Formats: sequence, structure tokens, C-alpha cells
Amino acid sequence: MSDWSVTTLVRQGRRFILVGIAATLTHFAVMGVLIEVAGLAPLAATFIGSLAGSVVAYVANRVHTFESQVSHRRALPRHYAVVAGSILLNALIFRALHGQFDQPVWMAQVLATGLCMLFNFLASKLWVFRAP
Repeated sequence: MSDWSVTTLVRQGRRFILVGIAATLTHFAVMGVLIEVAGLAPLAATFIGSLAGSVVAYVANRVHTFESQVSHRRALPRHYAVVAGSILLNALIFRALHGQFDQPVWMAQVLATGLCMLFNFLASKLWVFRAP
């Protein structure tokens, strides 16, 4: 079966979304524990929580979504380059939609999130977890 067949893309897309949900829940859970139990400042807690979520996303997408055998030495730095790119892309899209086109905050963020999710999926499939 082709790596770009509709069946493969749908399967990988579903798994990618589920991994994203798991990563987000991990982020929120770690953040909550750090704030409520450890008394950490919210900014530090959300940063640590987002790192925990990014580890979940990396491992689960590597193993479950893309079933990649690419070495961690190659894939991990690429994963974090995509994470950084996605943060920048999110800010640019949000700024354009909310700041330039006066879209409501939540609408701008939902659209930015959707576009960033597509960017993350394609970058992960085409670059992060693609075998050389």
C-alpha cells in the first residue's frame, strides 16, 4: 500500500489527532499538578507541561502514527524544529487573522490551530519521520 494512499492518510490522520489529544492532556495534567501540588508559577508550569506533551507527541507519532524506524538522533531534532516552526506559524496566523482581519480571538485561534495541525502532520510525515 502506498504511503500516500487514502487509506494510509486517513489512518495516520486519525492517529495523529488522537496523539495530539493525548499530548494536550499530558500538557494540562503536568501543568495542573505543578501549579496545584508543587506550587510552581503558572508560566513555568505551562512551559514544563508543554515539554512533557511534546515528548508524548514525539514518541507516539514515531511509534504509532508513522511507524518510523528513523533514528532518534535524526528525528528528535527535526521534531523540535517543527515544534518551533509551529509556534511561530501559530503566532503569525493568529496575528494576521485577529490583528489584521479583526477576527474574534477564538475563531482566529481555531483556524490557526487547524492550519498548524496540518503543517505538523505534513512536516512529520515528509521530514521528521521519513526514512532517508
